[in-house]
Amino acid sequence: MTVDIDDSQSQLLSSTRRWQRIALLVAGLQCLVWGVFIIAWPERSSLAYGFTQPPTELFLWQGIGLVIVLFGIGYSIASTNPMQHWVIILLGLLSKSLGPIGMAWSVTQGDVPRRVLYLIPINDLIWLIPFALILLEVFRKRPEVPATR
Repeated sequence: MTVDIDDSQSQLLSSTRRWQRIALLVAGLQCLVWGVFIIAWPERSSLAYGFTQPPTELFLWQGIGLVIVLFGIGYSIASTNPMQHWVIILLGLLSKSLGPIGMAWSVTQGDVPRRVLYLIPINDLIWLIPFALILLEVFRKRPEVPATR
């Protein structure tokens, strides 16, 4: 199976910086590892989140792990052509921004222990700048789409 790439796609792909592809691959790998950890060992992963006891509904916990794995797959796909797969990166930026806000809120409500906050820098905040820079470049290089009436 071959994929035809026209000149405009080729220019966008060649202009993709190496660091962008590497950052997305590393983000994908991190999500895949973390998500599989949550799915395969839900009790242990809940301890990593600071819980003293595993959640009673482990299938919900494992569902979160599945979502994380899916993000990992998405970031890996986006690494092949960030200009084309920018929506995946945007969703990642939103999740890496809103997730910590939700986690901090849960801490203030007493729903989760405060020590869960140590995961935010290593799982979320480290990706804000790379994802934002990739998206900034995507939107700067995208061809203008004529307005339709």
